[in-house]
Amino acid sequence: MNTVIEYRQLLLSLLEPLKPYYSASKARVKLDGGGATYSQDVIELEAFARPLWGLVPFWIGGERDVEFEKIYIEGLTNGSDRTSPDYWGDCSDSDQRFVEMAPIAFALLTCPEIIWEPLSEKAKDNLSSWLYQINDHKLPKCNWYFFRIFVNAALKKLSRKYCKDNLYSDMIFIQSCYKGKGWYVDGVSGRYDYYSAFAMQFYSIIYASIFPEDSFSHRIKNRADEFYKDFILFFSKSGEAVPYGRSQIYRFAQVAFFSAYLWIADKKEYPIIKGIINRNIRYFLSNDILTHDGIMSVGYCYPNLRMTEKYNAPGSPYWSLKAFAFLALPANHEFFKCEEAPLEIEDGSYYIQQPSFLIQRIKGDVTLYSPGMLGMRSLGHFTDKYDKFIYSSLFPFSVSQCNEGVEESAPDGMLAFVCDNYVYVRRGSKSYSITSDSITSEWSIPGIEIKTEIKLTKLGHIRRHEIRSKVKATAYDCGLAVNYDYSTKWEEKDSVLTVTCNDRCSKVKGEHLTILKPAPNSNIAHRRTVLPTAVYEIKEGITVIEDEFEWYRI
Repeated sequence: MNTVIEYRQLLLSLLEPLKPYYSASKARVKLDGGGATYSQDVIELEAFARPLWGLVPFWIGGERDVEFEKIYIEGLTNGSDRTSPDYWGDCSDSDQRFVEMAPIAFALLTCPEIIWEPLSEKAKDNLSSWLYQINDHKLPKCNWYFFRIFVNAALKKLSRKYCKDNLYSDMIFIQSCYKGKGWYVDGVSGRYDYYSAFAMQFYSIIYASIFPEDSFSHRIKNRADEFYKDFILFFSKSGEAVPYGRSQIYRFAQVAFFSAYLWIADKKEYPIIKGIINRNIRYFLSNDILTHDGIMSVGYCYPNLRMTEKYNAPGSPYWSLKAFAFLALPANHEFFKCEEAPLEIEDGSYYIQQPSFLIQRIKGDVTLYSPGMLGMRSLGHFTDKYDKFIYSSLFPFSVSQCNEGVEESAPDGMLAFVCDNYVYVRRGSKSYSITSDSITSEWSIPGIEIKTEIKLTKLGHIRRHEIRSKVKATAYDCGLAVNYDYSTKWEEKDSVLTVTCNDRCSKVKGEHLTILKPAPNSNIAHRRTVLPTAVYEIKEGITVIEDEFEWYRI
């Protein structure tokens, strides 16, 4: 991928398979798959709206696709018409429909000549009224406030009824989520994860680009510049980002920030950004992310419902099309002319102070050390997605099938205790501290207090646990999960268990070494894995265990 034509062709190749699945009214897209917390009506609206994250930049950049334009003119007309059988429905508090209003508002803000001006007056009235509902209901205090900002900004621009008070107060709330050094938290949850990149920063850049004279916009570029310096550390030299946190099914939305950042970035950064975007998209397209008929599946590297959140529906992965925001650039933009550059970042450790992350780069691959998340855990597998000691771009994480067996629990990158046939792992830390090459956390499970100290080494880390227990338990100190196929091999020698698969190696040095075989489909990248582990019997009183872990490309 290099030229604007190649990028446009790639986008359309991802969208074309959807065309047979639009309803007769074009207001819905009916895909096979699982359910979500919201109704089937809203699931089908979501699948209709999310392709706009790619189509709108495609249109802004001057390209046209007559068939998609007709689909969305007809779909917007029928979906917002209360008399239509495919009406999208009335809204309630914290309604998923508000999320799907955002790409529609994005289209109205940036290319009204394509999907607004062709509408009849009745259709314009209906669509405006349907969108205005977002002002009549409560929203979760998080990135969702940007959805209402976009809707009110679009209604205002189109000289329709809008809520001036919400437009201002919502921006005030978004500013309160900024915590410095380029980083936003995702609202009152207090979480730092990819939502800082593909939501808070992404929407901020779009808003500032559309409304450069707005009083909030002048600070956006400086924040994005700061964030850029930290965020490139999350990406490996070969394109994978380190998977951490929720919404991994959005896949190459991981690079959406860089795509939007091109709207305001300095010219010298274009080749680096191009390389990050290209390699990340190529990584996902090299995996099994599309169904036999070309639909983007729910999962990470293969179709996998086990690792999802409760808001993941069949159309949800098309949020990934935010990665194509750069298509809004003029066709003669320097980005489309330059060659992609390698990501040359020195190996070693990097302390990202604001989100309290420790990043380690080993041979160009990335490990993120997490202190353990506190707060809300209601969306699915949050312990697996936020509380492991380490997250790796080379060995993506696993999620638990259940806690009734250590292999079903799949506790890669964790210390797991089995007590009374139940598996316990870290679920948030009571306290933690981070230096430039170490991270310490204090945490507990029923009957056991643990202090975990991690000290970085050249190829991994030494993990020391001080365990104060009132009960007997078996402890499993787990390394990183390795793909399990015909090329996978393991060997124990001199108290070191080494597992290799193709060009990847994961090791553990310790006592009583063993190989665990986690439940199939627990890992987000591989259908089957093996897990090098050190095993200890924990008695009542104080026990100290220490193991060394390494992982790298061979």
